[in-house]
Amino acid sequence: MNQRETALEILYKTIKEESYSNLLMRKELEKLPQIQRAFTTNLINGVLRKYEYLSYQFRDEVKSDTALRIRLILCMALYERFYLKEKDYVVNNEYVELGRNRHEKAFINALLHKMKALKEAEDPWIRFNLPEWIYRLLSSQYDEKTLKKILNVYQKIPSVYYRINKKKCRMEDLEKLNITALNEDVFTSTENLLTTEEYKNGYFYVQDYNSASLYRHLDLEKDHTLLDVCSAPGSKLFNCLDVLKPENCYANDLHENRVKLIRKMAEKLDYKDIHYLNQDGRKLKDVLDLQFDRIMLDAPCSGLGVIGRKPDLKFHVRPESLDELEKLQLELLHSVKELTKTDGIVLYSTCTLNRKENDRLVRKFLNEEERFELLEEDTIINEAGDAFYYAKIKRAKE
Repeated sequence: MNQRETALEILYKTIKEESYSNLLMRKELEKLPQIQRAFTTNLINGVLRKYEYLSYQFRDEVKSDTALRIRLILCMALYERFYLKEKDYVVNNEYVELGRNRHEKAFINALLHKMKALKEAEDPWIRFNLPEWIYRLLSSQYDEKTLKKILNVYQKIPSVYYRINKKKCRMEDLEKLNITALNEDVFTSTENLLTTEEYKNGYFYVQDYNSASLYRHLDLEKDHTLLDVCSAPGSKLFNCLDVLKPENCYANDLHENRVKLIRKMAEKLDYKDIHYLNQDGRKLKDVLDLQFDRIMLDAPCSGLGVIGRKPDLKFHVRPESLDELEKLQLELLHSVKELTKTDGIVLYSTCTLNRKENDRLVRKFLNEEERFELLEEDTIINEAGDAFYYAKIKRAKE
């Protein structure tokens, strides 16, 4: 397959089969020549980001039951023409050839010749490239100023951030990599650092700028014990190891392969003696016969805070799945209450902006569990990194 065929297949599987585009790209782009990979990545991510607006361009020309494959070909062609500024004749020739028969080729050719400019859209969810239900959900939960902030974050292509491993190096040790330090923990670079020897040797790891600040709300002390309930990929736990002893930390995840990934990265970073668990977080109270000073619960969620970084999430989350997520999140919170020491802290967090999974869920937990009290909470929305919510909850009574 050439680069456009590869992009088409990845987009189709992402939307139709709800596969994850980053995993597909990791596998499929290796089959392409190196020179074609950047273009293919740009094309895939661009179409995912602007799918709603691109689809709007031919909404009146294409029947609702037209095959997804044809719709994707048209979206790709429009993205390449108007955003990547490819010549019209190149776009027409390349994308007509993606039709599987004479009828499809003629249909694609006719539409591409007809669409000479992009139309403006009145509906805000189309302008901001969101499914209508997500836009309406957010607009019902946030004021106009905050909603605008969220939509602006969604439009921004996020930077890649790196978090330093303080056990192995200092920020000044990495200056030759052309880095820009953003604070004492996080830096960025104009270059791809994932191929460097420093990365391979565990001097740093990839972590979102905002996410890397979460551990500071735990008020950690050296001898504290910590349980990370939904730990994968492990970066928030590794943040805590600036302060804590690895032997006092427990990393749990439901999926065995993800526990292996945490262990592999921990070994790379030279963090030994972490305790690893492969359990349903709701059943940890039946497995562990001890209590913890600190518990991190970064709960499974709808992911509405990271659409800017992961545009394929728009195609995976469904409105009917939210109730099940809320039920799971509440069960997880209740499951760790007996694992928390008196005066211990549970740090609940999500990477969603759906308030029913965030502050409203925490209020429900606190109403059901009088031994706990809320110390602080916040919803982080800024262009520095991914949006997320956290609540710092203390077990104040026996």
